[in-house]
This record gives sequence, structure tokens and C-alpha cells, in this order.
Amino acid sequence: MLSVDRKRTEKVDVIKPLTKYIKEQFSKEEAADHEQQINTLSSLREDVRNLQDKTETSKEMIWKYYSILQSLEMRFPISENNVRIQFPWTDCYKQRKFSLYSVFFERSSVLFNYGSIISQIGATQNRSTVEGIKKACNSFQSASGIFAHLREYISSHPECFNSPDFSADSLSLLSNLMIAQAQECIYEKAAIDNMSDSIQSKLAMQTAEYYDTVYQLTNSNALKSLVDRTWTAISYTKSFIFKALAFYKYATGLEQAAQFGEQVARLTMAVESINQAKVNIPKTAVVEFKDFLDKTANIIIKAFESAKKDNDTIYHDVVPQSHKLSALEKKPMAKSLPIPEITSSDPFSHLVPYSVKEDAAFYNDQKEQLIKKELENIKYHNESAKATLLSMNLPGAIEALEIGIPKALQEKMDLVKSERGVETVSDLLRSLQQLYEEDHSICQSSNKLLDKEEEEDNGMRQQYQSAWHRTPSYTLTANLRQDLAKYTSNLSHSSKSDAFIRKKFEDAKSLIAALESQDEVVQLLPSNIMPLNQIPEVANLKASIKSLDNLMAAREQIGEKFKQLSLKDDITVKLISPPGRDRQQVFNEEILKYEPLQTQLNDNFLKQEPLLESIRQENEKFVRTNSKHGSQREEILQRFANAFKTYNELKSNLGEGIQFYTNFQEILLKFKSRCEDFVNERQKEKNELVRQISAGVSPYGGSPSTNVDYNKPPVPSNVQLNSPIYKQQQQQQYQQPPPPAYTPYQPQPYGAPPPNSYSAPPVSFGAPPPSFSAPPASFGAPPPYTYNQNQQQNNNNGRQY
Repeated sequence: MLSVDRKRTEKVDVIKPLTKYIKEQFSKEEAADHEQQINTLSSLREDVRNLQDKTETSKEMIWKYYSILQSLEMRFPISENNVRIQFPWTDCYKQRKFSLYSVFFERSSVLFNYGSIISQIGATQNRSTVEGIKKACNSFQSASGIFAHLREYISSHPECFNSPDFSADSLSLLSNLMIAQAQECIYEKAAIDNMSDSIQSKLAMQTAEYYDTVYQLTNSNALKSLVDRTWTAISYTKSFIFKALAFYKYATGLEQAAQFGEQVARLTMAVESINQAKVNIPKTAVVEFKDFLDKTANIIIKAFESAKKDNDTIYHDVVPQSHKLSALEKKPMAKSLPIPEITSSDPFSHLVPYSVKEDAAFYNDQKEQLIKKELENIKYHNESAKATLLSMNLPGAIEALEIGIPKALQEKMDLVKSERGVETVSDLLRSLQQLYEEDHSICQSSNKLLDKEEEEDNGMRQQYQSAWHRTPSYTLTANLRQDLAKYTSNLSHSSKSDAFIRKKFEDAKSLIAALESQDEVVQLLPSNIMPLNQIPEVANLKASIKSLDNLMAAREQIGEKFKQLSLKDDITVKLISPPGRDRQQVFNEEILKYEPLQTQLNDNFLKQEPLLESIRQENEKFVRTNSKHGSQREEILQRFANAFKTYNELKSNLGEGIQFYTNFQEILLKFKSRCEDFVNERQKEKNELVRQISAGVSPYGGSPSTNVDYNKPPVPSNVQLNSPIYKQQQQQQYQQPPPPAYTPYQPQPYGAPPPNSYSAPPVSFGAPPPSFSAPPASFGAPPPYTYNQNQQQNNNNGRQY
């Protein structure tokens, strides 16, 4: 097997020019941030330049460098007049050097070497084994794809044509040579697998044709002086060998069909072809190739002599002339494989000009508006369809007629049973009550601390009369008392919400418990008088509803496709390269990728209204056939549906309530700590003042009887001035700090039913429901207690703190 020699290069300094460009176009900081990436690029180029091994590791290293060059191509204007980096490379045929200030030339040369090393890996495989044949075949097909891709890439960069191995003829030759060798591997695999003679004949004939194409290219005027003449001789020889094998395999099949005359004619053509191969085989051919030719020739000649002898002595079948025989069929199996996708990250992705960032942001805004509009359309049509079904009580009315427990109800029952419905809600209620009691206890303890301190202060004032010159407690605790009153009020309101939740649970408890029992639900549901399969209106209606469900599911999938496409839709690279391209043109071209999804969605929307109209008509027929019995069943099913809804509301309400009390407890503990700090400081101040009075020393200087004017406001002593509590007193006279800020989670008041309209403001967390929005009564249970208007107004603050 033949392989392609690699192109050679010299050491190139890429560090200085790239660093200089980043400093000038971006900043010194960006240059410093990209120092490691530039050094890695330089080191990787040196590794690629010095590669000697023909291994998978070497192949991966070349591909890694090639991938980075893609970023270089987009972000750095390498040319003789801008970023001056000159890349020297030799051609693969004569090793003559060509140099260009072009990253395209560098990238093309690296990709060429990638194809070259793949061809070398393929040529060194041991093809005496099936595994070796497969690896060789895959390598040759990959190499063919590389050279074919390179031909297309270079056609856009004609400056690279300076290197003769980059000409269109050269790259066509290399791609065709790899395909011919891959087809040969496929023939070898068919021979090892002992496939039919007909298949082997077709594969061999196609191989011969591929090698004949290679021979024609090597012998063309454009390449004749460049390509090693050994390639010409080997491709010419192989074209004859595989023609001979094709004739031989085809003749073997003729013998089995008793067409002995044509068998001899085909073997004659095989002998002629194999003799031409023996004449043209180059003297420099490897021993294995010569042995293969000799072995093939011996097999064919012996087969010819045996067939001719048998026909001459036994069959006497007429041997047709070769030019009167039809051409043999060919079976192409080898194909050029596409080059791998670049999956590595871009090391220079942050080097994006500000103008490009603005353009990308503008495009992203257009894209997001488009997707938002389509998603809103999906939501609108889905909600419209569901509202229409709900107005006709579908599919509930159909489920009400089904024998046994409907699927939708069974799913609800399974969920409630798995979550231990009644027990779970009861546990949550106990947790809620416990947290309330803990919070209430903290409030009471804080109040007792303040009351006890004030009582002691009043007692000392009565004992020492005018000598007890200290600010009264009630003056200092005004803000603390105010906070305590607010917290206590919040707990009071929350307690009323808790009571509302308990009643809500008690009203629905029996039905929630029934959802956990299969037998109990079955007993409550009446059996049908008429089976559903005897009601044609039901079948038609169910089919239409199913079609509507499929329609909504399809548009949801399209919505997901919009989102996925948007996540991958980054046009920054296309805005960077090529420079000077009209930005609006880029926007217009890129936004077109969403059109197929928009078309699918519009087609989907157009089907909805006719389908809904069909459902309306079918439902009218269904309603006329529905019996009173079905209505009773439907009512019971609705009661269970409402109980399930209440169950979910209870879980949500209790979860919010528990979260409220838990968060509130943190605030109350901080408040209690403030009270304790206040009481402790007041105790220290009291003890010091008692000591001074007992010692007969006035806390304001001198003796109490002579230095104190009781008609004037007292002046604090140094002890009082320096005490923390006095400083707190003075600070509170001018600015009392507010209680710690805290915003409770209030998406919906737990324990209160949802408001009638989404446009209405949310009810405060923990408040009982407003008078206009009473909770729906559970089926089979008395309506919940309705607060009167005064109670509503008193409780409208909810859980706020």
C-alpha cells in the first residue's frame, strides 16, 4: 500500500507578532491574559514540526494544532501588511520550500499532514487479519476525505496554489489513491469472508477502475514530472491484477452455471490481464507485492488450463470472442469520510472586538424576541384548547362513564397513597403548631424580661425617691415594646390562618382518606348501565380529544426545539470572519434557521380550530346520549378531583406556613437577644447607682443634699455617661434603629384560596382569604366557616414582619 509523504516546515516565531497585535487592538491586560495560550500554540507547532512517529498520538497532536489554527484564522489578520508571520512549508513531492504570510497556507499544510499521517497509519496495518484490514480501510477512507476537503478549502484561497501539491490535480490524485486502496481492503475482507464469486468479482472490477483512475492522474501532464514513477507503475499494475481477479471470480461462477464456453473466454481475459501486470510491475516493488502477484497468476493460469482442457475434451462448448462479451458489473463500496468536527474550546474566544459584541447582542435580542413570541403563541393556543375542553367538561365527562376507576383518578390515588396523604398533612399540621408555640414562647419570654426590668426600676425609684435619677424603663423600651407588639400581632394573624387551614383539612379529610383506599373509591362510584364500546359518540369524541392532545404535545416539542436551537446559536464567529461583511446580511441569513420551526408551528396552529369544532359537534351528540346515571358518576369523580386539589393546596399552604414560622423564629431570637442585652446593661447600671447612693456619694458630684437642684433636670454622672446603656438611651432619643429587615416568601397566602383574577394583588402571607374569594366547598362536606367583614378587615395584614 502507498502512503503520502509529509510536508516539512521550519521554526517560526508566533509569540511576538500575536502578543503585539493583542496589545495594540485590545489591551496589555488582554495580552497578559493570553500569554499562556500563545505559548501553548508556539509549543504545539514545534511538536508538530518535529513529529517522526506514525501513531495515533501523533495524529491527535496534529489535529489539536489544526483546531487552534481555526481560531487564529478568525481572530488574527495574518498578512504581510498586518500581523507578519511567515509560514514556510515544503511540498510533499520534491520537498521544495514555499513561504507565505498566510494562516490559510499554514492551516492547509497542517491538514495535509493530518491526511498524510493517516495514510501512513493505514499503510502500516497488518492486513493478514480482519481487524488489520478494517483499520487500514478506515484510515484510507479518512485520508481520502481529508484531501477532498482540502481541495475545496484551498479553492477559496488561491494563494496556496504556489505549492504544487496543493493543486486541484494533486489533491484529486491523493484522494483517489486512498479510495482505491480502501476498495482493495474491502475486496480482501470479502475474500477472507468467502463471499460469493459474484460479489468478489464486482468488488475487484471496481478496484481495478479506481487504480486505473489513479494511473491516469499520475501520468497527466500536470503531475507527470512531480509524482514518483513508482506510484504510476504500481497503480497500473494493480489495475491489471484486479481486472484479472474480477474475470477469474466471474468465471468461477460460470462453471457452476455450466456455461463452460464463456468460462474459458473470461479466464483467457484473466490470463491476459495478469500477464500485463507481470510485465509492468516495478523492480522496486516490495517482496510481499511480488509474491501476491505470482500467487494470483499461478491460480488464474491453472484455472484457465483446467477449464480449457475440460471444455476441449468433454463439453465442447463454443468459446465466444472477448469483444462480444458484456462488461462486468462493478460495486463501489469505499467512500471518502468527512473530516472530524472541531470540538476543542477556542483559546482566544475572549478576543472579540467591542463592535462584534454589540452586533452579537443585537442579534441575540432579535432571536430572543422571536422565540418569546413563538412560545407565547404556543401557550396561548394550549390554554385556549384547554379552556374550550373545560367549558365542555372534557375529558371528565367521558371518564365519568368509564367502568371502574378512570386512569386520571387512579394516578391521583397512587400519588396520595404513596405520600401517605392524611398522615402527611397531619404531621405537617403538628409541625406547624409546634413552631407557632415556640415562636409564641419567645415573644412571651421577651415580654417577661422587659416587664421584670421595669418592675425592678419602679421599685428602686419608690425606695430612693428623688435620689434615683435614672431614665425610666418605659422610656427606653418604647421601641422594643413597639417591635414586640408588631411581632405578637403577626403571630395572632398567623394563628388565624392556621385555624383556617385546620378547618380546610377537616372538611376534606374523609375524601383525602378515601383516595388512599381503592375499595372505598370503587364502592362510591356507581357502575355503568351501558358499556362505552356500545356508545359510538364516545369513541369519536375520545379520538378527537386524543388528536388534540397530540397536537399540543407536538407544539411543545417544537417549543423545546426553539430553545435548544437558541442555546447553540452563537454567531460571534461569523461576525468576526470574514472582516467587512455586511452585518445585516449575516443577521438575515442566520435568523432563517428558525423558519422551518416557525412553519411547523403555524401548520400546527391551523389544525386546532377545525379540531375543536369537531370536538364541539361530537360533544353535543355525546351530551344527548349521556344518562342521569353518568351525571351522578361524574359528580362523584369531580368530588375526588377537588379533594386531590385541596390535598395539594394543603401541602403547599403548610409548607409555606412552616417556612414562615422557621424564618420568623430567627428574627424573634435576635429580638430576644436585644432584650437580654438591654436588661443586662440596666442591671449593671442599677447596681453601680445603688452602691454610690449607699456610700453617700452623689452620682452627680458632691453629696446628694447639697449639690443637687431637684428643680433642674439631672445631669448624668461620669459613670452614667460612660455606661453602654446611657449611650443606647441617647442614641434612641434621636434615631431608633428599625427591626431587622426580612422579606417573607409570599407567593400566595398559605391557607387562603387563590384570588379570582391573576391581575389582583396577592393576599398577604398568612392572612385569611378576602370576602370575595372564599375557598370552594368540598363535595359532600359542609362549606367552610365564612369570616364576617369585620373579621376579614382585622385579619388582612397576614403573616408580615
